[in-house]
Amino acid sequence: MNAVKREKSPYRQLIYRPFWITVTGLLIILTLALAVLINSSWRALYRTAPLKEHLALIEEIQHYSAELDRLAPTFKTAPSEKLAAQLAQLDEALKNTLKTSQILSDEARSALSHVVGTLQGLEEGSTGGLSSVNMDMRTALHAEVNTQNRLLNLLARDNRLELEIGTFIAVTLTLLGLLMLFFLRHRILRPLDDLSLLITRLGRQALPPVPLDEVDPLLKPLFLDFNRFVQRLSELELAQQKHRQELESRVRDATQSLLEYQHTLAQSERMAAVGELTAGLAHELRNPLAGIRLALDNLSNEIEDSDKVSRLVLVIGELDRVTKLLNQVLDQSRHSPESASRFNLAGMLDSLLQLVRYQIPPTIVIEQAVPRHIQCHLPQGRLRQAMLNLILNAAQSIGEARGVITIEAETGRDRLSIRICDSGRGFPKKLLEDGIQPFSTGREHGTGLGLAIVRRFCYEQGGDLTLANPASGGACAEMLLPWKP
Repeated sequence: MNAVKREKSPYRQLIYRPFWITVTGLLIILTLALAVLINSSWRALYRTAPLKEHLALIEEIQHYSAELDRLAPTFKTAPSEKLAAQLAQLDEALKNTLKTSQILSDEARSALSHVVGTLQGLEEGSTGGLSSVNMDMRTALHAEVNTQNRLLNLLARDNRLELEIGTFIAVTLTLLGLLMLFFLRHRILRPLDDLSLLITRLGRQALPPVPLDEVDPLLKPLFLDFNRFVQRLSELELAQQKHRQELESRVRDATQSLLEYQHTLAQSERMAAVGELTAGLAHELRNPLAGIRLALDNLSNEIEDSDKVSRLVLVIGELDRVTKLLNQVLDQSRHSPESASRFNLAGMLDSLLQLVRYQIPPTIVIEQAVPRHIQCHLPQGRLRQAMLNLILNAAQSIGEARGVITIEAETGRDRLSIRICDSGRGFPKKLLEDGIQPFSTGREHGTGLGLAIVRRFCYEQGGDLTLANPASGGACAEMLLPWKP
């Protein structure tokens, strides 16, 4: 498994950069100081060797001068061969010194050369140059002493320079030590205090943004990242709170919907029980009512009094209405599905309107706007009954007044829309607000089952029934049914 490569932290570079700058400066200063010390030591060593040679040369000149002083009494007497030999030996030694010594000053070399020339005259028996030789020897000695003093001064200057450099190094190291302490205090300890405060805030879960005015510049990038982290965390908390509120709202809505569904289910169960009981009662009442109607028909045929006959006709009409209501109740409870068939909508509507003409007042005009090409694949009988219920409801809404019933149909991509509108009083406000409820009607002699039967038919076909009161007046019922071309 490959090891994970650790990336270099920018904060580590920020912390170590001043430290390395200080250490690098210290090393440069120490290197320069050591270079100066080495150079000064080398120069001192370079001057020590000539100084030793000058000391040896001064000793030789002093030896030559002492030898001349020793031979001086001999010059006061008559020269001898021994003196000449000694002078020749001294002259040879001086020549050798002039030849081999490379550090003689010009003044000393000139004086010694003059001494050699004078000694040659002394060898020939001249005694007048002895004082000149002594003077030249002192001149050469004085010149070499001056050269020695000059070298000693240079050596002392180098020593003073070394002392000053050493003092400078000591002071520099002290200052650098103080600078390191300052760096340790302001670049390490103070940032560590700020980091400790930051960690304390994190531990206490107190996450307000940190003001950057008093933060050490070294840690500003870190605190900027922390502030961005706090801002992002606040945004996430707000988003989480909003999401939690949305979930709570959804749970409340779902709970409310569930309660409404349970209420609707309980109501449906009660309605089913009532429907079953009603169907049983309707079945038991329909046969006696049929017998009563037959008896009344026979009685009306036997009675000749027109007043009594008209009363019997009213009773028979009421019996027919009750029988019709019982039949609708039985149809609603049995719900025997009719198979779908393909038919022409306009043709079915034409045959339906021929029967409707005898059931609505002549003051009502029916306007048909159904295209002749629409073919449907639906239960034809149930669609016919649904449209009949809507047309009769529209006629009952208009009453005996003059009015218009409009029947329109159009097709969409997969929907068939059938609209039946009238110019009557419109649907009751309670019906539009509460929806269609079985056995609930706003008319005096209504049963409350017509719209319920139509809606049930639309639902079973995968469609819907909508009711509306147009702004122009009247009412409009629209059936939305599935359709295939």
